[in-house]
Amino acid sequence: MSDIEILDDSFEPEAVHDHFIKLTTLYHPSGEENEVREYIIECAEKIDGVEVVYYEPEAEDPGKRVIVLRRKGSGDYASAPYVTLQAHTDMVCTPRKKIFPLSVFGYLDNEGAKWIKAGDTASITDPEKGTTLGADDGIGVATILAILEDENIKDYPVECFFTVQEETDMGGAANFDKSILIGRKYINLDAEVANTIIYGSAGGRTVKYEGNVTLLPLTEDFITLELSISGLRGGHSGVNINNGRLNAIKVLTEALIRLNKRLTKLDVTGEGIKSYDLRLISINSVEENEIEEIKEGKRKIPTINKIPTWVKARIAVQRADNSDFKADFDAYCEALKAQAQPEEDNFCWKVIEVSSVQSPLDEASTDELLCLLRQIPHGVINMIPGRPDIVEISSNLAAIEPAELNNGKVVIFALNRSSNSDSMEALIQIQENIGKFYRYNVSNCDPYPVWQPNDDSELLQKAGNVYRAIYPEGYVETVIHAGLECSYIVEKYEGKIDCISIGPTIVNPHTGGERLKADTVGRFYQAVSRIIQSLF
Repeated sequence: MSDIEILDDSFEPEAVHDHFIKLTTLYHPSGEENEVREYIIECAEKIDGVEVVYYEPEAEDPGKRVIVLRRKGSGDYASAPYVTLQAHTDMVCTPRKKIFPLSVFGYLDNEGAKWIKAGDTASITDPEKGTTLGADDGIGVATILAILEDENIKDYPVECFFTVQEETDMGGAANFDKSILIGRKYINLDAEVANTIIYGSAGGRTVKYEGNVTLLPLTEDFITLELSISGLRGGHSGVNINNGRLNAIKVLTEALIRLNKRLTKLDVTGEGIKSYDLRLISINSVEENEIEEIKEGKRKIPTINKIPTWVKARIAVQRADNSDFKADFDAYCEALKAQAQPEEDNFCWKVIEVSSVQSPLDEASTDELLCLLRQIPHGVINMIPGRPDIVEISSNLAAIEPAELNNGKVVIFALNRSSNSDSMEALIQIQENIGKFYRYNVSNCDPYPVWQPNDDSELLQKAGNVYRAIYPEGYVETVIHAGLECSYIVEKYEGKIDCISIGPTIVNPHTGGERLKADTVGRFYQAVSRIIQSLF
């Protein structure tokens, strides 16, 4: 930290900056975007020529909480068709929902590039001390508002679409009434690499494993230990799934299997790691605020679109093994951290003795659960044939809910992503078979569609010409292994709408390490402006 220069939060264009910084003061986790919705309307009512086409302030259904604004063309463009700009108004809130107003600052990296970040300045190197920034997709919202205010492009007809709940179930994009949009050139402002135009994305499906366990009371020979893994880098479960980052649930699972004498008979003498008579009491990777929301019916499932960065478990071990177990758990984690360098430099773990009135799982239930967690697919399953740089199908082992939420049942969630429907069905079959083997029921829900790329897209061609001029060093046209709201838009309009997705450079979204590269915002804004103009 000593050689990192801390700066203010400024970046250009000023109008985008000012709107974005305002958004960082407003409470807007998924499903609770009203403060941002109100701000958008407040801004719209101050801009000459902007019409509020659709806004239901008291609506609760996500499809009715979207906003549509329009600014008619004038002069030579008075009767021209609208170009639609779209951004989502919610953000992933890490480490908890109540992080607003965000503490935003800038800093210079070792190469002299300025970045914008939120949280403690120590989070530059330790994401656990940071918060999400909300550049995903606050920059998109701020850019649309700045475009509406821009006198240089006021003659061009623009339709502005603001959605909700993108980070949970894409509820706004999935459920709005298709009659409220009339533009057929559609630019989504939710991409995260500045020199890249996206024209296709993966579909997804939530997978749920649910199983009963048998409990067996402890005898006085056992004590309770709480184990925790934290500080992992994590990241977006689509964009970062092929970056080799550790999954906290998988890390703890492998540690407990290695230290379980029924599963790993590696008792040794001397300095080696031994195995023990252990039983699980509980395991949880869901934030406290999400647990409360699930209990209150405010959300159905925990966050599943980020790679888990932490997990806690309580186990029972024999009292006589207390200090040896702690030492061996430390040794196992120390060795894993060394292997994971430099990617997981902030990997932390802890073992503490705690009191517990909960009965642990019996030996069979403990071992079945650990083996299930080991076998559940996580990471890249396959790359696109002929495109080894793009993931075709993956799965993120995303969350384990505490048993208190499910009447003592164990519930595990995963998120599958795929650009190929046959591959998705094959993966679902594998997951169902794994569940059956360990006596867990496996179901899937909340599918979202694939956005199939259109190589003949006029919008893509026009955008490519603009990007070629703005990025003479080179730009990329690609599909991505993540879900974008464009998938619902293309499906809803039966392919009769032309879509692309663009954005500035945002690194490590959905984590305390999220940061925005400041100098990419200006070129992103230029790109949006010039693409609009190029279509007329």
